[in-house]
Amino acid sequence: MKFLFPEFLYALSAIAIPIIIHLFNFRKYKRIYYSDISLLKEIKIETKSKARVKHLLLLLSRILAIVFLVLAFAQPYIPIDDQIIKSGNKVVSIYIDNSFSTDAKGKNGYLFQDEKEKALSIIEGYESIDRFHLATNDFKGHLQRIYSKEEIQNLIDDVELSPVTRNLSEIVLRQKDILNGAESLNKQAYLLSDFQQSVSDFSNLKSDTGISTRIIPFERINQSNFYIDSIWFKTPHRQNSVEETIFARIYNLSEKETEVRLELDINDKSQGFNNYIIPSYGYEDCEFNYTTYGTGIKEGCFKLADYPEPEITFDDYFYFSYNVAEKINILVLSNALSDTTKGIGAILGSVPMFNLEFSKTTSINYAELSSKNLIVLQNIPIITSGLIAELTKFVGNGGNILILPSTHTDISSYNALLGAMEIGSITKKDTTAVNVKEINLSHPIFSSIFEKIPTNIDLPAAQSHFKINIPSKSKFSYLMRLQNGDPYLTEHIFQNGKIYLSAVATDQSFGNFLKHATVVAAMIRIGEFSYENQQLYGTIGKTNSISLKNKDLRPENVTIKGTDIAFIPQINVNRGITTLLFHDQLTTAGNYRLLNKNKHEYSFGWNYNRNESDTRVFSSEEIQLALNKADLNQQFELVQTDVINVNSSLSNLSDGEKYWKWCIILVLLSLALEILIYRLVK
Repeated sequence: MKFLFPEFLYALSAIAIPIIIHLFNFRKYKRIYYSDISLLKEIKIETKSKARVKHLLLLLSRILAIVFLVLAFAQPYIPIDDQIIKSGNKVVSIYIDNSFSTDAKGKNGYLFQDEKEKALSIIEGYESIDRFHLATNDFKGHLQRIYSKEEIQNLIDDVELSPVTRNLSEIVLRQKDILNGAESLNKQAYLLSDFQQSVSDFSNLKSDTGISTRIIPFERINQSNFYIDSIWFKTPHRQNSVEETIFARIYNLSEKETEVRLELDINDKSQGFNNYIIPSYGYEDCEFNYTTYGTGIKEGCFKLADYPEPEITFDDYFYFSYNVAEKINILVLSNALSDTTKGIGAILGSVPMFNLEFSKTTSINYAELSSKNLIVLQNIPIITSGLIAELTKFVGNGGNILILPSTHTDISSYNALLGAMEIGSITKKDTTAVNVKEINLSHPIFSSIFEKIPTNIDLPAAQSHFKINIPSKSKFSYLMRLQNGDPYLTEHIFQNGKIYLSAVATDQSFGNFLKHATVVAAMIRIGEFSYENQQLYGTIGKTNSISLKNKDLRPENVTIKGTDIAFIPQINVNRGITTLLFHDQLTTAGNYRLLNKNKHEYSFGWNYNRNESDTRVFSSEEIQLALNKADLNQQFELVQTDVINVNSSLSNLSDGEKYWKWCIILVLLSLALEILIYRLVK
């Protein structure tokens, strides 16, 4: 047994008071005169004996009253598992898991409501002088301070389900920050959750000797779930009246293989449905084919029909958006007017969706460069410093350029451009004839053109080529490579844009560059890929911004509008990239529209975080094993408690088995005993 206030034990010295009174007061005798005392002798002996017993009983009752009164103030207790109990008022932090996964049935109804009821019961076990903190997944500003008992009860009542997910380590860190900022030395924390495996990172928890934490798990009845995890297109570019192939990864978290139905809507029009077999505790990448008709903004939604009827439905919908370009603006810079009807001009001019313009380097309108998707340098002998600066800025802001060197290339001026974009340098012109050895079929430029290259295919031949030295730090990919290992056609990334660099000129003296089918296909694909492909979707609580290239947006003209919400985003512009910041204002899944001066210019699909979709949870045994493995048993304790007796049991865990109330009762009994002795013992 231990004492919460052991300093009160010094008051046991007060036992000396009744002893002194007994010694000096009870031995005083009253003198009575009798004529004959012979008859009183026997009575005297008997009365003296009874008086001694009465006095001792009175002394004992008074000593016991003092002892138990002192013990009541010292507050004796028996700690649970040798826990050290601290005196003073307490500061308590309670985490209520309000993620979507708790919107499921457990033994006592829905888990979320059960958590709230148990949290209120925990609060009832504390004194009115104690202070409380409430933690949820939202991390809202008003939940970053300490509240009174009455205030915290109102806050718990107001907690609602949230799409935001947090790792367990984030929650514990937030509780520690709040509790360590409090003045009290008696700090306690509670974690009320279903403890999903996907977010319960026990290995990342850090112990704090000043905080004792109780883990209270809630177990759902049904742990199976089907959900759409992610989507992607087979090709990165969308075209009008062209069949698209889109994939949806569907997970099956159940004990048996199940057939599900996947439906697709584009702009609220059904594109049909397909059935797929999903393996038990596995996933399937489901292929869905449809044709996009018309250009402009497309808002898509996949819908999953679970079998059997699911408990968790937030992840059965997946929203996405994309644009189908009406025109792709391409500028060809060439000093030869004849290039408009041949060479690259003839290839790109044959594609209806390409809006092709030609200009000489001496008459460029630099102000219009930002409106172009692709700039092609063809047969330009010398690149001026002014053009180098503008092209570098254009690529840095998200533009794309294709460099086709001239027959009479000025290597120093070209190296100035390549150096500015961190591509490398041209070392010399090699006149040795060599063929292309390989095509990078894994690159998006070629991935959807060729499924397989025959071993005997006739690949492009180079009669001459420029040898290019590419530094290792450069971000580049080979599109085609010569037999001697030299690059033939490469892709480079610089800041927000891309550069496509050819090692040969378009002149016949360099080979059959623009006459070969593979090169022609690559040129068209480069033009198609130069159109900005916005991200298909974002994740609520994880993705809080959207970036757009070369887009002039002003806050006073821009509104983000959803089904039930409209707000003005924060807008940042850096190097031609316009970033829209949402600051957690998106809380509901769906397609949101960007209105610029009330004109619908973009759409963005936003979805709930799929971390909550994996309904597999840690059992109590697994939680205990995780605590043992992470050596957290001293500060973290697993609690199995029923809703009915949670108040008393958690109070015992916090303060041990307390006995001060029994001491008060014994004080009263001792005083009652003294009264009885006075009245009954004559």
